[in-house]
Amino acid sequence: MEEKNVLPRFVRFAYQAHKKFFYVMMFSSLVTSAQTIFSAYTISLLIGCIEKGQLERAYQMVALIAVVEIILLLLNKLMKRLLEIHRVAMQEIINQKTSEKIMSLPFAYLEDPYYMELKKNVQMGINNMGAVYLLCDGFFKIISNILSLAGLGLIIFTFDPVLVAILLIGILLNIILVKLSMRSQIRFFHELLPINYKYGYYMDTIISDKNGKDFRLYSQFNLLFKKFNGFAEIVASYFTSFNLEQSFYQTLISIVRYVQMAFVYALVGIKTIVTMTNISSFSLTVSAAISFSDCITNMIQVSSNFMRSIEYVKPLLELLDIQEDQHEGKVELKEIRSITFDHVSFAYPNTDKLILDDITFTIYRNEKISIVGLNGAGKTTIVKLICRLYEPTKGQILINDVPICEYDHRSYMSMVSSVFQDYKMFAITIKDNISFHIDEEKARELSYDTGVGEVIEQLPNKWQSILSKAYDEKGVELSGGQNQKIAIARALAKPADLLILDEPTSALDPIAEAEIYENFNELAKERMAIYISHRMSSSIFCDRILVIDGGRISDFDTHKNLMEKKESLYYKLFMTQAQNYAL
Repeated sequence: MEEKNVLPRFVRFAYQAHKKFFYVMMFSSLVTSAQTIFSAYTISLLIGCIEKGQLERAYQMVALIAVVEIILLLLNKLMKRLLEIHRVAMQEIINQKTSEKIMSLPFAYLEDPYYMELKKNVQMGINNMGAVYLLCDGFFKIISNILSLAGLGLIIFTFDPVLVAILLIGILLNIILVKLSMRSQIRFFHELLPINYKYGYYMDTIISDKNGKDFRLYSQFNLLFKKFNGFAEIVASYFTSFNLEQSFYQTLISIVRYVQMAFVYALVGIKTIVTMTNISSFSLTVSAAISFSDCITNMIQVSSNFMRSIEYVKPLLELLDIQEDQHEGKVELKEIRSITFDHVSFAYPNTDKLILDDITFTIYRNEKISIVGLNGAGKTTIVKLICRLYEPTKGQILINDVPICEYDHRSYMSMVSSVFQDYKMFAITIKDNISFHIDEEKARELSYDTGVGEVIEQLPNKWQSILSKAYDEKGVELSGGQNQKIAIARALAKPADLLILDEPTSALDPIAEAEIYENFNELAKERMAIYISHRMSSSIFCDRILVIDGGRISDFDTHKNLMEKKESLYYKLFMTQAQNYAL
C-alpha cells in the first residue's frame, strides 16, 4: 500500500466512524494555536505600555492578559477532557468495526496463517500501540503547529526576513534527521514484529492459569520459560540498539535547534542595538522565535509518532480492503426438506490435498444421520460445508434441490443449528448462553431435557448465574460435561430445521451419554439431525449411518444392514469398541 494513500484513507474511515472526535480535535487545535501566538505577544505588549509611560494601561493590559489566559487555559482543559472521552469512543467504535469486518470475511481466511497474522497486526497496532489516537492526535497537532508557525513566522518576517531564512534552514536539517530517524523506527517495527509474537505467545502461555496442571505434571514449563527468556533477551537487545540510535538522532536535532537559536539571538541583538529598536519589538521577536523553535521541536516529536502510526494502521486498511463474503443469494429458505452432496470434492485453502473426494449422498427431512470414520476422514469438513463456512472445491451442495449459494445467507443460517467440538461458553448468564431470545422458563425446560437442569437449580442464582469467574467472583465454573449439555440446549433452543452435533457427548460420562441418545429423537423432534461421534453405540439410534473412509463414502445404510457386512469399515469400528466394552 502506497504511503500517500494511507493517511487520507484512514482519515476518511475514522471520520465516518466518529465525526465528533474530529470536530473536538479541530477546535482543540485552534485553541492551542491561539495560546501559542497570544503568549508570544503578552510580554511585548506590557513592555510597550511601560516604554510609553502608560502605567494605567499596563495594569489594564495585565488584567486583560490574565482573563484571556484563563479562558484559553479552561478551554484547553475542556478540550483535553473531551478529547479523552471521544478518543475512547473512537477506539471502541473502530474495534467494533474491525470485529464486524473480521466476522464478515470468508471463514477460510480465519484459518489461513497470512490472515491470522494480519489480524494480530491489526490488534497490535490498534490496541497495543494506540495507533488510532496517535494518528488522529498527530494529524491535528501538525495542523495546530502549522497554524502557530504561520502566525509566528509573520511576526518574525516583519522584524527581519533573514531570521525566517535561518529558521527555515533549521527546519530543513530537522526534516532530514527526522526522516532518517523514521526509517530506523520503521525498520525496527518490521524486524521486531515476528519476534514479539513469539515473545507474546510464550509469555501468555506461561502465565495462563489453564496450563497450571500440565506445568506441574510435566517438564515443559522449564523449556517454555527458557524460550521466553531467550526471546525477552532478543527483544531487550533490539530496544537497546533502537534507543541508542534514536538518542543519536535526537541529540543531532537538539544541536541544530540550539545553534539555530544562537544565530537568532545574535541577529536580533545586533539589529536591536544598531537600529535602536525598542525593547518591546525585541521581546516580541525573541518570544516568537522561541515559540517558533518550540513548535518545530513539537512537530518533530509529533511527526515521529505520526509516521510510525501510519505503519501501524496499514494492516487495518489492508483488512478493510479484503473482499467480504459475497452472499449474493436472494432465495429465502423457509424449510429444509433435503440436503444433497452432488459429486463434492474439497481441499482446504493453500493445499492440494483433497479432504473430500467426489462424494454424493442425500439426507431427507426428519432423518437422523450419523457420520462415522477414522480421524481425519473428513467428517467435520462435511459439517463445515453444510454450514457454508467453506465452499466446495468441486461439485455442489443442494438444499431442496437448489444450490445453497442461491439462498439468502441470513435466512439460510437461521435454519441451521450446530454444536462443534470446540464450542464456546461465554461469560454471561446461563440463560443467555442458551439463548438471548428465550425466557428463563424455556431455558429451564431445555436444561432439564439435556440433563443439566438439576445442577443449575442448585446454583444460588440458578439460570441467572454468570458462567465464568473472569470478571464476577459470584460466577460459576461448571464441568466440561455440564457445559456440553448447555451447548446442546443452545442448539435445541434455536428453531432450526437442521440440527448438527459434532462430538456432542465427548465430555459426558457413559450414563449421561446414554440418556442423551435415548432421548435424542424426542429432543430433535421433527428436525433433520446430523451428528458425529467416535462412540459407535450412538449410531444405533440413527436412521442411517454415513461411513467416510479417506475422504470417500464407503457406506451409507442402516446400522442393521451395515452390521451384516463383516468386512466393512463400520463393522470393524463397531466391533472393536464393543470388544473393549466387553472386556
